[in-house]
Amino acid sequence: MRILLTGATGFLGRNLSHFLVEKGYDVTVIGRDVEKLKTFFAGLAVSKRGTDYSAESLVELTRDQDVVIHLASQLMQRDTHPLKISFFDANLRIVENIILACEANKIGKFINTSSISVYPLEQNLVESQATSPWTIYGVSKANIDVYLDYIQKKITTRIVSLRLARLFGYGERAGLMFTDFITKAINKEPLTINGEGKSTIEYIYIEDAIDAISQFVENADKQGVFNVGSGVSYSVKDIAQVVNNVFDNEGNIQFLTDRPDGIYGSVMDISKMKSEMNWGAKWDLVRSVKDIKRKIENERK
Repeated sequence: MRILLTGATGFLGRNLSHFLVEKGYDVTVIGRDVEKLKTFFAGLAVSKRGTDYSAESLVELTRDQDVVIHLASQLMQRDTHPLKISFFDANLRIVENIILACEANKIGKFINTSSISVYPLEQNLVESQATSPWTIYGVSKANIDVYLDYIQKKITTRIVSLRLARLFGYGERAGLMFTDFITKAINKEPLTINGEGKSTIEYIYIEDAIDAISQFVENADKQGVFNVGSGVSYSVKDIAQVVNNVFDNEGNIQFLTDRPDGIYGSVMDISKMKSEMNWGAKWDLVRSVKDIKRKIENERK
């Protein structure tokens, strides 16, 4: 099977690319910077192709492919204007161009990665309910999902959109909460938490996300929107305690009581994945953090 992958140099893309190659798939990774692709995938048996993500370029690149997996996305930044969806114009434009290319070449499957951020801050969120994002990034992802739902009625390519919970795992970029906690725990420094650490986040471990995507690669007939998460919302305090326990930094937490707790995050209902795909998250928080520790220790040997 031939698979074309966008966003391959990102956290999910790097891990998914290696997984697909190990499974024996013929993988092509594409991006704007070919030299970056060559650096990231030196020694890995993938085809590396440059693109400007125009419709013309994508029509050429998708020719003879069986599945297109779309991971590339402009992400929310600290300075993103909360009122300007135009910051994410490129996200919708690229999806549109990929869809046009898939239709032109009669590609069998298009797998899009969406986000939990399309939902309101509630529990038991299901795919059939109306989206109601609470960030401008979520608005952009929700618009893409609406477009894909519309376009599925017009083309033969089977479209899947996977609403992923917040990813974490080994190799994630610096500056995020998990990487910050782990770095501090390794250095035996206190993990700083706003308020009492009551704010919550639904995370999914990178291995579970890859496993979920692979289910749709292997099942050509499935289409539609699916929640992909753990179905569990962890408090920041719980996450900090687990990280400290795994990395032998027990009790070393500093609560910044002069700062407010964050939000109580959304939690997705993943029963559709269980019933239609026989899939559920296998990696709980403790096991995941232990796996990250193992990978760090292996790298240092």
